[in-house]
Formats: sequence, C-alpha cells, structure tokens
Amino acid sequence: MPRKHLLLSLPLFLIGIAAWGIALTPEPLPPPEPPQAGSLASSASPHAAPALAAPLSSQKRPDSTRAWVPGMQYRYALDSTQEVSSVPSQPGAQTPPGMRFHLRGEWRVGIVSVEGAQVHARVQLVPSSSEVSLEGEQVLAPEVRRTFEAGLAQPFFITLNGSGAVQLVHFEPGTDILVQGLLRATVAATQLVWTGPSHLTWQTEEMDTTGRYSARYTRKSASRFEKSKLAYSHLATPEGLHPLEDSPRVSVSALTTFEVGEDLWPSALQAREHLEVDSGPSLIKAVSSLQVELALKGRGQDSSLLGALDARRGRLVTLPLASYQGQEQDPRVALRQVLAGKTFDALVKDLHALPSNEQERDSARARALEQLRALFLLEPGQALLVHATLSAGMDPQAASPLLGALSAASTPECLQALSRIAEDGALAGTVRLDAVAALGMASTPNAEGVATLRTLSHGADPELASTATLGLGNAAMKLGPGQARDAETLVHELSSAYHATGQPEQQSLMLRALGNTRNPSALPTLQSALASPSPAVRSAAVEALRGMPAPGADQLLSSILLQDATAEVRQSAVFASSFRPLTPLLPALAQALRLDPSDLVRREIITLAGGQLPVTPGARVLLEWSSQNEPNPSLRNTALTFLSARAH
Repeated sequence: MPRKHLLLSLPLFLIGIAAWGIALTPEPLPPPEPPQAGSLASSASPHAAPALAAPLSSQKRPDSTRAWVPGMQYRYALDSTQEVSSVPSQPGAQTPPGMRFHLRGEWRVGIVSVEGAQVHARVQLVPSSSEVSLEGEQVLAPEVRRTFEAGLAQPFFITLNGSGAVQLVHFEPGTDILVQGLLRATVAATQLVWTGPSHLTWQTEEMDTTGRYSARYTRKSASRFEKSKLAYSHLATPEGLHPLEDSPRVSVSALTTFEVGEDLWPSALQAREHLEVDSGPSLIKAVSSLQVELALKGRGQDSSLLGALDARRGRLVTLPLASYQGQEQDPRVALRQVLAGKTFDALVKDLHALPSNEQERDSARARALEQLRALFLLEPGQALLVHATLSAGMDPQAASPLLGALSAASTPECLQALSRIAEDGALAGTVRLDAVAALGMASTPNAEGVATLRTLSHGADPELASTATLGLGNAAMKLGPGQARDAETLVHELSSAYHATGQPEQQSLMLRALGNTRNPSALPTLQSALASPSPAVRSAAVEALRGMPAPGADQLLSSILLQDATAEVRQSAVFASSFRPLTPLLPALAQALRLDPSDLVRREIITLAGGQLPVTPGARVLLEWSSQNEPNPSLRNTALTFLSARAH
C-alpha cells in the first residue's frame, strides 16, 4: 500500500478504535439477541463425525495443556481504562482531542466448541459503569450512555488456536465500530498463549488490534506468570497486515501479570501497556495507553454455549483480531482482510509446507481454514479446485483445513466439491471420511449434499456409512424454514431405519442421528427406544434427548433418571442434563441424590451441580444436601469443595 496511506491511518487505530472520528450520538442499536442453540461446528475437524460433541470432563490438566471444555463459562470482574492522545509534530499544530474510556462490569468467556486446531468462544461484557471523556470532560448524556452500554453488552465470538492466541473476532452486523474497538482491545489484552508453561520462559507470536508482535512469558512461581511485549513485526492496514519497516517507528512497553488455576485459566490478571507510533516529522505522534484488570468470580457449565456460534455464523461479520476499522465495512471487505491477498495456489502451498512444531502447525492450519473460507465466499468457483488438489496428493492433516473451509463457507460450489470428494473411491479413506463429516456439518445444506449423504449412509464402508448417517441428522437440523418438509422426511427415514433393524449397534446409530435433528418429530421414536431391553440402546436414546425441545425431553430424562434399572443409563441421563437448562430437572436430580444406589450416578449429579452453581441457583440446594447427608465420605467432600470454592 502507499506509504503515505499507511502513515496517515496508523495513529487513528492504535487500539482498534476510530475514536477521534466517531460522534457519540444516540443512534439505536439492535437489542442483544439471546444465544441460540444449534449444532456444533460448521467446519470439519480431522476424523470428526457430525454428532453433537460431548463436554470434556472436569479434570486436572497436564502442565502444558490449557483446558478447553465446551460449555464451560468463566466470569470475571473487569476494570478497564483505555486512553488515546496525540503529540503535534510542530509547536502549535492542530491535533485530534484526547479520549479516555473507563469500563467496569462482568467479563464472560465461554467455550462454544473445539474443532481440531480451533477453539471458538462466546464473550460478553455486562457493564456496570462506563465513562467516556473528551479532553477530560464527560461526554455521555444519559440516553447515549444507555445506547453505548447496550452495544457493549451484546455477545460476540472469538476464534483462538489451541495455545490460546486469538485469531478472529465475530460481531453482529451493525455493531458500532467504537464498541468493536473497545471489546477487541480488551480481548487482545487478556489473551494468554501457552506454548511451554512447564518452562521458565517461552516466546510467542500474537496479534492485537495494532498488529502482530512477539511476546515473552516468564514463570515467577508455580501459578504466577508475566508476559511482556517485545516488538511489533506487522501493523494492521486496510489491505491486511503490513510488515513494519523503518517508518513509522513503533515503541511499546507492556507488562501483564497473571495467576492461573489448574486448568491454566487466569484467576487474576493485571495488564499495563503504553504504545507510541511516530510517523515522522510532518505527521502527529499517536499515543495510547491501556490498563485492564480481571478477577475470577466463578466458573460453571452453561448449556446455551453449545452450538451458539454455529447458530449465528452466517450472519456474523468476521475480522482478524489485527485488522483496520475506519468505517462500517461491507462483509466482503472484512473477508478480504482475512484473506490478506492470498490466492488458492498460495494457500495450498502453505498447507504443503506446514511447520513441524505441533502448536505452530495447528495455528497455521487454523489460519489457512479461515483464509480459504474467505476465498470460497469471495470467489465461489475456487471451491471446485479442491477435488483436483486432493487427487494430486496431500497429507490428511493438510487436507483437513481445505475440507473444513468448504463446510464453513457452504456455498453450492462448496457442497458440490465436498460431494465429489466424498464419493471418490480413489482418494484416501481418511480424506473421504473428513469430507463426509464436513458435508454433514455444512451450515446451509442443499439437495445435492443431502443426496450424497443418503447414498453413502447405505454404502459398504461402515465408517463412511455411520458418519454419513449422523450427517443426515445434522442436515435435518440445519435445513432452513422453507425446507421443513425435507427435514421431516429425513426424520422419518431415520426413524424407519431404527425400527427396521434389530441390531443394537445400528439402532444406537440411528438414535444418535435422530438426536442431531433436534426435531420434536423424533421424540416418539426416542421414547420407544427408552423401553429397549438393550442398555446401550437406552443410553443412546437418552443422550439423543439432550438437544430435544423441552418440556417433553425433560420429562423423559427425569423418568429415566429415577426409574431405569441400569446405572450406566442413569449416568447418561445426568450427562444429557448437562446440555440443558437445569432448573426443570432439579426435582428429579434431588430425588436421585437421595435414592440412587450407585455412587457413580450420585457423583455425576454432584459434579453437574458444582459446575452449574454459578448459573443455576437451585444447584446449591443439591450440594448442600449432599455435603451433609451423602453416605459416601468422598462424595460428601466433593460437594463441600464445590461450596467452599464458590464461597471464595
């Protein structure tokens, strides 16, 4: 890009906000929409079938692994101050006014899904106070403050790699640019990247709203660490990340101290940053400072997180964390920023040359997936090149981002490409399996994709057939309002297939596929399966209820929890309950705590209640009863531990 353009743009976007160019007027914002449950990923992960993903169990993580548990939400007290100002290049020269933003509230980060090398999270700031000062004077009138805080409170999504580096942000269309900038800056300041916490120090490459930089982490004690920014290598521009050369001169002083728990999530964080961009003697020097403090208030399961991004992905505006925002952007502009000038051939070349280091490789795969998705949305015909590329030979790990991008974009051309790949018997089995999974997880299924899944579900390859069957259930759930009859047809086909087979394994498969439909028409078949003599079949039916509409599913889960003769099936009922609002199930869970003879079932209920304690007030009653009356001393101590942790 022209050097003058770069120099003029930088001072205004140091922390990703066009603060100096935005008038704080009380324009209406769309009200925050409640999170919607949908199926999980719309981009394929290696060898993953499109069945609903189970939450990971709460367990102590290895020292080098951060806990990414779908459905887990972390709530923090937030105190943030951001300031932007400028220094004139010559005495008396006019400069933009300085601005200061002070935000307090609750910062919520919840894991939506884990898709191979990518982690998706929902983030929300619930502000308790907000102040905006212009040259030291408050500028928010009451009605403007309400509009401003409503925008801040709207949930948004982020995409991270497995180490915790934030790659992308996903906002609702129409979100105010100033609000986006403040939220993006907070996300950037609170990201922690684990590439070697078992060591005393390690170095990372990360992004923030200014660009890409290197950082050093230092262990200070068993649970206390420091992070310092070293230097920027690239800056965000309208054309994407631009390598930083001799000018402008960027100086940064930034230190973050944080304490972590066993899951390597921060329990406390303090970040301080001072950044200056000197664009030369003829232009102003831009200065920004940032202070952020987080204190963990609680953690717990929130079933609304599961599938939340997938339910809204097609409507969100996706941007790299390090991106230029000067005005309301056309979605294609945002896609071009993600693509960063790459061509299909260049992206394929990158995939053929993935790094050998596992974490670097995962980051490269995640980045390639998003860039390929952007390419397929900008130029749909490019998707048809994927089949020939895979036929020429490619490692399955390199092929997976190609297939995931086709699924995430879900244009007709993408679904045509996936269908051809899935049907091509000359390709490696793992590649075909990934293609079938990606086809089943497509966000906007069409007739061609469904027909391919239907054909493969009856094929001779059992792994492809089972993945395609699960994909049919997922497709039924994702078919749009104008395709309700097609969805009902798929539910009927899966129900008929369940009744037509006498093999428990096949029956269980059909029940899981019916669970993926989340269609009330599947409830009669699931209810009949709950009377099966096979515990495996009953467990599959119970697990399929987790995404079914209430109240029918809640009534069935309560009944199984209290009446099924097999402990493993009752455990499945507790597991399915973890995906649903817990309040309607509390009476049955309380009765099971008192009467169930299985320590394993009671342990699962106590663990579920402990995880739900921050978001479900009634969960405390279950824990309090267990802490006093549970006959197993170990389980009694577990309940006490949950209550004690919440108290602190």
